[in-house]
Order: sequence, then C-alpha cells, then structure tokens
Amino acid sequence: MKQLVLQLTLQQWEKAQQSPEHQAARQHQPKRHKIEADTMTVLFDGRVLLDQHGDTHTANRIRYQLIHDRYLLIDRFRVDLQRLTIEFKARLEAELAHVLLTTLEQGWVECSYQWRYRVEESGFIFWRYEALTVNVASVEQFDPRLFLHTAPVQSFMNLI
Repeated sequence: MKQLVLQLTLQQWEKAQQSPEHQAARQHQPKRHKIEADTMTVLFDGRVLLDQHGDTHTANRIRYQLIHDRYLLIDRFRVDLQRLTIEFKARLEAELAHVLLTTLEQGWVECSYQWRYRVEESGFIFWRYEALTVNVASVEQFDPRLFLHTAPVQSFMNLI
C-alpha cells in the first residue's frame, strides 16, 4: 500500500520583521527536513504521514480532514488519495474550485505560497505574514530522508 507523505514548513512573521535582514534570515531557513518521530503524525490508518515544521506564532494553524475517505484537504490543498493528484485553491471561497497542479507519478513535488491574515490579540489588530512550503510524495516504502535525497520532480512556487 502506498503512503502519502506531506512535509509542511511554515514561516510566520509580523510587519516589524520585513527588513532585508529578516528576509535574508527567512530565506536561509530550510524548507526540506529529515522526518523525525517527534514532528511526524500518522493519519487515517497509516495512509498519510504528516511532518510539520514551524508554526511558532499560531499553534495548529494548519487544518486537515479526510472527505469521503478519498480527498485529503489540508490548508489550501486537496490531494486525491486514489488518483494521486494535487489541487490548489488560491482563495478559500466555497464557489471557487480547486485547480489541478499535478499528479504524483514519480518523485516528489514542492509547492509554496505566501499569505497574510488579520490577527486580533490582546485588544490589538495586526497582520501576520506567512510562507508555507508543502513537499508531497507517494511512496511504497517510507524513508525519513525522502525530501533530502533528491530535488523535486516539479515545483510550484508563489502559488498566490
């Protein structure tokens, strides 16, 4: 049985952290990691392995669910576990359809986008910025260094 392996790296920052020095520091942070037991979650009877990094400001910001025992919805992505396709939704609006990005035939795929959202905290309202990188693979046998051995077969950068 093939397993879907997703690795998410979330970088978050505030308006005061947009200087060239802050940008350079974010660019030097890795977007591919060795998958360790303490960052990995096994989901849906072992069909999906989820490895998360970052998410320091907003705990558990990334939401996921399995629809009709077939579609994994995770953040703005939808993965068809039967057809092994990856789709993306630029805006989270009900009437907007997901757009097909690719299929997971060989190798792995890297997707990323940047976004901002309004945060209300301690009576203050401000913008939080984030960059999310999602590495996705469908594998017969799990390898903790999966995303470190090779380059992605396809990259979808700056989706928004």
